Amino acid sequence: MPRTPTKLTLSSGRTRADLIACIASLVDAFACLTFLFLRVNPANVGRLYIASFVDPITCIIGYWVIYRRLRGTRPLLADFGISILVLGTFFLTCQNAVEELVNLKLFPLKYVSAIELDTLLELFASYSLPFGLAIYAWLIATSPPLRRWLGFMIGIQVVILFIDLGAFSIPQLSEFLTAVYAIILSVAKAGWFLSPVAASKYGTHPVP
Repeated sequence: MPRTPTKLTLSSGRTRADLIACIASLVDAFACLTFLFLRVNPANVGRLYIASFVDPITCIIGYWVIYRRLRGTRPLLADFGISILVLGTFFLTCQNAVEELVNLKLFPLKYVSAIELDTLLELFASYSLPFGLAIYAWLIATSPPLRRWLGFMIGIQVVILFIDLGAFSIPQLSEFLTAVYAIILSVAKAGWFLSPVAASKYGTHPVP
């Protein structure tokens, strides 16, 4: 029996997980915006909560939902990419937590130096997070069923992270540029998660 094409609608390529990721991306954008305006002082714990909980959790939700779309194209590379991203996010979160604990004067200096630990975590993050994002960017940009423009935007984030985590970064400028672009990218992700994904000319197939 011949197959007849079905009409594509805006909701045909969208799943419940995509809607959750869309909300998470908007929360992340608002959190990053709030982070920019919070002052660094021993009485302000808001930055610690955002850097250690809100931002990493919302990012992981987005990474996971994108992974569910990518695993249908190149499963092995998608598996490797999500593993590196989760690991890199963990290292970056720990580094941010150390910096904020030092600002709050709550870091225990008895057993380890905060500077040494921060440097070590930054090294781990710089060799994992940009690499994982680069894999995601390439997979999205080379997967015809997906909206490719997000891959190019993530590629720009990779470059910014390399500069921010590299030896030639200017701390205040790099932090501001990274936060601003994170807001832009989070809003872009929210729109991307709402876009339809046409897996076939005969219709769309929801992500399992």
